[in-house]
Amino acid sequence: MSIRGGPVFILAMIGLIIILAIKWGMGGDDDAEPIDFPDPVEQTSAPPADIGPVEVTAPANRKKTPLPATSSPDLEQALAVLGGVVDQHAADPANPWAVAHGVIARGESFTVSGEPAIPFLYKTYAEVTTVGEQRLVSFPRTTAAGVEVEPHTDLVLKAITEVGADPHTVVHVHDEEFELADTWRHSLATTYLDKESGDSSYDSPNDMPWGVQALAIWAPKGLRWTSFTGTEMTMDDMAKLMVHVLTSESDFMFRSMMAGQPFEKKRQGILAYTCGGAHMLQGSIAVVARGFGGDDEREKMRIQGQLMFYRFPVEIGIYEGAIKEHPEHKLILMSQQLKFTGHWLESVHKLLAAGLYEPNAVEQQTLNDAINVLISTTKELKAMGAFDNLAEIDTQNHQLYLDLVGDSAHAVRGAELATGAQEFVY
Repeated sequence: MSIRGGPVFILAMIGLIIILAIKWGMGGDDDAEPIDFPDPVEQTSAPPADIGPVEVTAPANRKKTPLPATSSPDLEQALAVLGGVVDQHAADPANPWAVAHGVIARGESFTVSGEPAIPFLYKTYAEVTTVGEQRLVSFPRTTAAGVEVEPHTDLVLKAITEVGADPHTVVHVHDEEFELADTWRHSLATTYLDKESGDSSYDSPNDMPWGVQALAIWAPKGLRWTSFTGTEMTMDDMAKLMVHVLTSESDFMFRSMMAGQPFEKKRQGILAYTCGGAHMLQGSIAVVARGFGGDDEREKMRIQGQLMFYRFPVEIGIYEGAIKEHPEHKLILMSQQLKFTGHWLESVHKLLAAGLYEPNAVEQQTLNDAINVLISTTKELKAMGAFDNLAEIDTQNHQLYLDLVGDSAHAVRGAELATGAQEFVY
């Protein structure tokens, strides 16, 4: 039996832990490497102390964007194409990562082999773990057979909490009954960040967003807890840390924006994070919208809103230039443009729905531009045969296959948040 454990955080980097309101001008240089931590150290035995149950608090808010995009035949066609990819390829029972993305796109109604996806994931991939005297449920990073389930900590739980599932829903794991909340309790008990030693359950800051968001969405106000390591934790501290990392790693982009100049993409700062930092941003949006952190964190999210509207035309211009210069890489570049645009729509409309940012008239036009880019990108990928030849692509470039499936799911989520067909639950 194994309990999720983690790496030793580089204390010099995390001297930022929660404490002070760090302002924008304190970020690193443009060419700085992404913040990273040493390899995780696995915990192989359960702690002796019992960790008492913590009651979950379901989200009180289900908000739609205040600036919905107008639907059109072209947008509906794009959604049909992207949705077809999700319904076929994200429903692969041998790919739990993809199934979790199907849940993000379609919600609790998503099915795998004719059964609801969330109970399927528990029945097929979840594990029962004893923490103290509690029998809880978690998902492994990789199964004993080598199937990758959660490349990021709590990826499945994040999907479940994001789509508004009832935490008290009963699921079955190895013929035992559990609540979805038992996975949340496992995450709570095994999440830790020791300010003195630097030890943490996360691999790196890039590993944090899924788990921190999942905890925040079902967390009671003012949540404090003690992890299985005996580490005293607070949800406010986790929120402040994550927003600080986002802010610090975005500093090169902020300075380019203030100078009225574009930036280059060199995998620097936030651009080196998963999906260009979109998950770090969305995790931060969720925890701040949920009420964790403070006024400084809300202000930092407002600035992130400015950055997103500055960033969109810059990055689209970079993709357009790269395609002209390297037409032989068009398929991969168009795939990356789909990734960026779908995640951008997700992020921005979550910011707007939560009241964390109010776009001006020019920025409102960018909202329309983003929809048009999503439509044109989908059309181009369809014309190139990308969506109709995914099985062949998988044999030649598995990562491109995963990108097209996962990013189709995020594009559906982003477009439907943009039209108001889906809600931001927090």
